[in-house]
Amino acid sequence: MTIDGNKKPQRIPEEVQIFNDPDTNYNCDSCNRDLTHTVRIKCADRACQSEEGVDVCPGCFCAGKEFKDHKRWHAYRVIGMNARPIFTEDWGADEELLLITGIKIFGIGNWKRIAEHIGTRTKDEVASHYKEVYVDSPDWPKPKMDRHFDVEPEEFQRRKRRRITEINKLDPPPPGPAPTSLPGIHEVATFLPGRLEFEHEIDNDAEDLVKDLEFGVVYQYGGDAMPEDELDPDVRARKKWEEEKRAGLHDFQHESSATPVPGFGSNGSLNGHHTNGVVVKKEVSTEDVVMVNGTAEDENAEEPIYPPPIETQESLDFKLTLLDMYFQKVAKRLEAKGFMYDRGLLEYKKMQAAERKRPKEEREFINRLRPFARLQTSSDYEAFTTDMLYETILRKRIQELQQYRRLGLCSAADIEKYDRDLEKRKQTAKVARDYGADRRQAGSREPTPRPGGVVSANGQPARRPPAPLNLSNSPSVHLLTPAEQALCSSLRILPKPYLIIKETLVREYARRGGKLRRREARDLVKIDVNKTSRVWDFLVQAGYLKIATEINPVTTSATTSGAGNLLGDLKYDL
Repeated sequence: MTIDGNKKPQRIPEEVQIFNDPDTNYNCDSCNRDLTHTVRIKCADRACQSEEGVDVCPGCFCAGKEFKDHKRWHAYRVIGMNARPIFTEDWGADEELLLITGIKIFGIGNWKRIAEHIGTRTKDEVASHYKEVYVDSPDWPKPKMDRHFDVEPEEFQRRKRRRITEINKLDPPPPGPAPTSLPGIHEVATFLPGRLEFEHEIDNDAEDLVKDLEFGVVYQYGGDAMPEDELDPDVRARKKWEEEKRAGLHDFQHESSATPVPGFGSNGSLNGHHTNGVVVKKEVSTEDVVMVNGTAEDENAEEPIYPPPIETQESLDFKLTLLDMYFQKVAKRLEAKGFMYDRGLLEYKKMQAAERKRPKEEREFINRLRPFARLQTSSDYEAFTTDMLYETILRKRIQELQQYRRLGLCSAADIEKYDRDLEKRKQTAKVARDYGADRRQAGSREPTPRPGGVVSANGQPARRPPAPLNLSNSPSVHLLTPAEQALCSSLRILPKPYLIIKETLVREYARRGGKLRRREARDLVKIDVNKTSRVWDFLVQAGYLKIATEINPVTTSATTSGAGNLLGDLKYDL
């Protein structure tokens, strides 16, 4: 007989079910003919009683073929197809047998693999049939055995073939997308989407409480009424121990009066439970053993199995407390994971994009409200955060209006004008701070004269020319021509002050009709006279200023006073 019951079936998606032959196939050991769905002859002789046995097709049996240890005169049994209903009208005995075999191999609940083992049923049909026939049976775990069905074998086979043909004609549903580990999900605390778990769970050491926990014999909670398995090694060891105790081979002493056994707990306990008393083995000579058993004890005999210890009430309460602690930790872990799945916290990219759209103040405020999320549902928490944000905006607006009222502003026009003036004052103060920072930076960059260095004619150390100013990152540098950039770099003037100086000189030159002298320009611009002269020369060479050969002296005190006030914040030496 050839049985292909151990072959690995092809894995198919959960939603796709294929109807084919049963997972166990029978073939003729002589001609290799398929005997799964037909009558076969099984050899019953002891010479062919191997694990798989010998199956012969009717043709080879009638021809009297012999092979291996099989002979034509061997006893045999005729095994036919049990294709008749026994428990329900639409399930045959062969399918019932395959169902029981599949449950034995794959376990209860693995209906998909059991359906593949049967070959002609879906997993839903298998699960519902097992529940209806076996679980809901009044004789559970046995089904009702007194059922009879008047169905002809030919009609039953026609129904079976018709059912399989109709189901195979249906188009299988399209397979769903293969489960993948998205990169965005892996960014969330090493989440494993295929297992819906994390590499490091919440309270990851919770299993340490119960990983080494063992229970002995428990007579509480109805344990004394449980039936015992006569073939259980522990039960056999306990009965053997009781027989030896009655025979006088053991001296039984109660634990309360006995000394602790080495290797046990402080009160003679092992792993939290007490033993069945302290057993002191009597020394029995070899001659006594020979007289009792008729043979001496073998030195290489297997180590005897001692009966399991009996759980005391204190030990049982302690272990149940450990289990309660473990269950609380697991419940906390499941609650946290359920919260993450319900609120969509695994959609990291989506959450990050939504947070970036909010201002910084709103993000900080929402982060302070997050502890309340576990106390509310998702919709309630969204409404709560929206209302709290709206309340914060109202409070801020009320404080602004109160500040305007204290300043004497009572209308929207006054508030708008005040805001414009405040912005202008801030811009002016910012420009002044930038100028002052540039002057302090320029002063800090001047080198200190070294001892023994070059001195001037009046005995003072000679100042080295400052290094050109780098204008690559300066604001408004794009408004200058290359020649103007070189001039500002050599004079160490920023673009904005240079543009103000240039505008002042050109505007005053145009107002006076071209009658502006160098001395008057020095009075207009309150900076270093040397820098003013070089700027003046550059503007003349560039054609911005055209100076006549003869210029009548004019009084410029009144005209220069206004420009001097305009550049009052530039009164420092560059």
